[in-house]
Amino acid sequence: MKSATERTLVTGIVIAIVSVVAFGIVSIWQTNRVQTTSAWIRHANQLVYQLQKVVDLGTQYEIDAKGFLLTGDSTLQRSLRNTAASLRKESTDLRELTVMDEGLRPAQVDSLLATITLNKDVLDRAIGGRLARGPAAATELLLKDGQTIISDRMRVLSTRLDTEEKALLDQHRQTSRQNISGLQGILAGMLGVLAIILIVFVFQKNRMALSREKKARERLNLFNRELEEKIRLATAGLRASEEKYRTIFYKSPLPKWVYDLETLEFREVNEAAIRNYGYSQEEFLRLKITDIRPKEDISPLMDEVRDVKAFGDDSRYGTWRHIKSNGELIYVEVTAHPMEYNERPARMVVVNDITERKRSEILLQQLNEDLLKRAAELASSNAELERFAYIASHDLQEPLRMVSSFLQLLKKKYQGQLDEKADRYIHYAVDGAERMKILIMDLLEYSRVGSGKENFEEVDTNRILEEVTETFRAQIIKNRARVEIDPLPAVTADRMQLSQLFQNMIGNAMKYRSEQSPVIRISVKEEPEHWQFCIRDNGIGIDPLYFEKIFIIFQRLHNKTDYSGTGIGLAICKKIVERHRGKIWVESAPGQGSAFFFTLSKHQ
Repeated sequence: MKSATERTLVTGIVIAIVSVVAFGIVSIWQTNRVQTTSAWIRHANQLVYQLQKVVDLGTQYEIDAKGFLLTGDSTLQRSLRNTAASLRKESTDLRELTVMDEGLRPAQVDSLLATITLNKDVLDRAIGGRLARGPAAATELLLKDGQTIISDRMRVLSTRLDTEEKALLDQHRQTSRQNISGLQGILAGMLGVLAIILIVFVFQKNRMALSREKKARERLNLFNRELEEKIRLATAGLRASEEKYRTIFYKSPLPKWVYDLETLEFREVNEAAIRNYGYSQEEFLRLKITDIRPKEDISPLMDEVRDVKAFGDDSRYGTWRHIKSNGELIYVEVTAHPMEYNERPARMVVVNDITERKRSEILLQQLNEDLLKRAAELASSNAELERFAYIASHDLQEPLRMVSSFLQLLKKKYQGQLDEKADRYIHYAVDGAERMKILIMDLLEYSRVGSGKENFEEVDTNRILEEVTETFRAQIIKNRARVEIDPLPAVTADRMQLSQLFQNMIGNAMKYRSEQSPVIRISVKEEPEHWQFCIRDNGIGIDPLYFEKIFIIFQRLHNKTDYSGTGIGLAICKKIVERHRGKIWVESAPGQGSAFFFTLSKHQ
């Protein structure tokens, strides 16, 4: 039974498909015939319309020309020129339409157009005669050329062409109606056959579907129950989401509001906005966002509103000034997000009051300006101090040289001739004068380390170290010292000061040596913005408590009887390094040697 039903269904489907294909073929064929006939009808209508337009223009030209001949009105001349131009264009369009027409022939249209042109020429000559010789000449020319006969011929030709084209149009319409009637008959017959086939097919199909309908209904009921449960849960979630939004909006610690993008009126405000701005809910809803802005900020605000409307309703962030209800001006950071409110474009605004921060920024700017001013004053003071130190140390040398010379003469002449106490006093005086001389020379050297860059050039540090080690050659041999130097770079620096820097560093390493033979190692490490040099020794070391003190001028860690010097060498090193836009520091521990580091900028 099931197999027979399936075969019947397959047969019905095949017959239905064949019927549909045949139905489609016949429909396409008959539809093409109807469309072809319709196209000819449209063309004929267009041709009749174009023919009438050309005849009307020819008639209009004749009326305007005769009006001018009778009245001489100059405004009719402009109308004649416009009509003549339109007549040429429409005549060209008429010829193009005539080529595709099966009723009218180009010769018939050309005859009509030639008659219209002849009529126009006669009228143009009459107009020329009137302009040259007066109205009488124009009348004579019209009568002579038989203008009335030409006009009548034009109307006869146009009437004949119009009648022939309308007859052909009626013939096409009759053919179209016949084609449509035939198509309707064929379609009605085929639809009847198809309907019978479909009825049988549907009947068999329904019998097969009855057994599935019950199961489908049961599944549908189950689906409906599940859907109702999902809708219930979704509705509950939506309510929770709305409640969460309202809580976030109204209970937010930051002021928030919603305003209409077109009217700029407030639509909703939260409690923080009411509390911070001092307006009530009702007062806010009667205001626009321009009402809480200073006058000078309204123009930039309107520019931003226009920009949002023109280039996209995206989120915007900016810093603005607002006015509270009591007239207080505050600085705020504003973040605006696009949204719809009652189906209208709107913006939700979040406000962060930064008045205190802004005041701090203004105060900080003032402090920076004061600091720059003080720095300039300090630089000027330092420059004056350096000049004073140079002048003072230079001027002190002459009297000190005199004191030292006479003390030397006193010691040479009277040593051993006076008592022991006098010899000791003379020794103290000579020693003090010598130390004073050294101190003044060091101070003079320190003051000469300037801040300009006029002597900067590219310097090979390898060559500098060769010269410095040659200076210490005798002392290196005497102390059996070893100086190890890594390959060093070329740098932009003051050659004399760089040489003095290495000389002071190596001199200190030799001076503060331990019981072991001195080992001095000089290395360099390249950084992105500078070169980092290191002078490492195995000397007595330095307590970390004195890392800063050793770079201060005249600061000494040892008694002058143990180690000579004025305590100015490392201060000069620090000043030289800072002049080269670098920094200097030390790493050390007592008894474990020292490592002095300094940097030289690559961009002097």
